[in-house]
Amino acid sequence: MNIRPAEDKDRPIIADIHARSWQENYRDYLSDDLLDNRLSEMMADRWANMDIGAQDIVLVAEDDQVQGFVAVWDDEMPYIDNLHVSSDCRSKGIGRKLLAAAARAAKANGRKTIWLHVVVGNDRARNLYTRLGGVPDGVEDKDLYGTMVPNERILWRDINILAEQSN
Repeated sequence: MNIRPAEDKDRPIIADIHARSWQENYRDYLSDDLLDNRLSEMMADRWANMDIGAQDIVLVAEDDQVQGFVAVWDDEMPYIDNLHVSSDCRSKGIGRKLLAAAARAAKANGRKTIWLHVVVGNDRARNLYTRLGGVPDGVEDKDLYGTMVPNERILWRDINILAEQSN
C-alpha cells in the first residue's frame, strides 16, 4: 500500500468513498433522502470545487486503486476533517496509516497538536482514535448538511503521539 498526496484526478474517487462511507455509517443520523438521493452529487460537487490550500493535507492510500483518504485543514491547530476507508478495505490498518502520515505532514508544517470530530455513536471510529492516543475533549453539535448531529471532539495535545504510530 502506498500513501501519497492526493491529486486533482483523485477528487472523484475521494468524493465517492466519502459519500459511500456516510451512507454506510450515518444512517442513524441523517435522512434516507439525503443519503440515498442527494449525497453522492453533493460530495462530487464539494470535492470538485474544494479549495485545498498549500499547507492543507489530503492524502490517499492506494494499492491497485484508491482505498481511502484523509483530509486535514491547516490552522494553528490542524483539523482532521475527513478520514474514510472503503468498506472492503477496513480493519487492515489503512486508517491508522493515513492518520499517522497526516500527523507527520502537519508536524512538518510546524504544528504541535491536531484534532477531529467523531459522530457520537460511531464507536468503531472513536475506538480507533482513542487507541491511537486521542483524548476525548467534549461534545458539540455539528451541522451535517442541515442536520445537527452530536460530535465528540478528539484531541492529540502532542501530535507526535499520532505521528509516531507504526505499521
